[in-house]
Amino acid sequence: MSAARLKPREQGDLGELSAMEWLASQGARVYIPVFHSPDVDLVAEFDECPLRVQVKTSTVRNRRGRWEVTISTRGGNQSWNGLVKYLDPARCEFLFVLVADGRRWFIPTTALECRSGLTLGGPKYSEFEIAPGRPLVEEPGTTPLESEIRPGEYASGQSTAPVKRWAQPSQVRILPPPSSAGDRHPKPDHPFQPVRVGERRSMPSAASRFRTISSQQPGSISAIGCE
Repeated sequence: MSAARLKPREQGDLGELSAMEWLASQGARVYIPVFHSPDVDLVAEFDECPLRVQVKTSTVRNRRGRWEVTISTRGGNQSWNGLVKYLDPARCEFLFVLVADGRRWFIPTTALECRSGLTLGGPKYSEFEIAPGRPLVEEPGTTPLESEIRPGEYASGQSTAPVKRWAQPSQVRILPPPSSAGDRHPKPDHPFQPVRVGERRSMPSAASRFRTISSQQPGSISAIGCE
């Protein structure tokens, strides 16, 4: 997103999209409430265990460079009637937070020591930080990603050189001289060896190629409230 100020609804939608992306990557089935739900934004199902998730976002940093996240609700979207609704751990199991630079947290509500707001980015709640996502806003001075133009190449539509240029000496591949007549089947110059018919090759197991998420690893999912 650009550095322009986001509307609250747009910022909240981006937070929910980020939460759905991460939850799905962890193997959850994600559900969205049909009507307005003040306590639950998403429902994530892990191993037939539904978990209620509330999503919050923040673009506000304090003087120490840490993120200030408001988790209480003051009235509706249009006006404040003087009533403050605090986050109730009995109404949702997890709090998902996305901040402006893309950092994210997935915090069990039973671990929260506050009702109206919390500060993230420091040692507190650091064990619940998960992989970063797409930033809400771009940092000042960043430029869009551009493809690298290698030497000898021209961008599409450039008029300073023809589309088909003469090959440069560094781009010409000189083939080796032909082999002698007696060597009709030269050995290949690659390290792969042929496999005979019926020969079985051992393949690495799936366990050696993929690492499972340990229950002790920060950001992992535990079946809270599903015993």
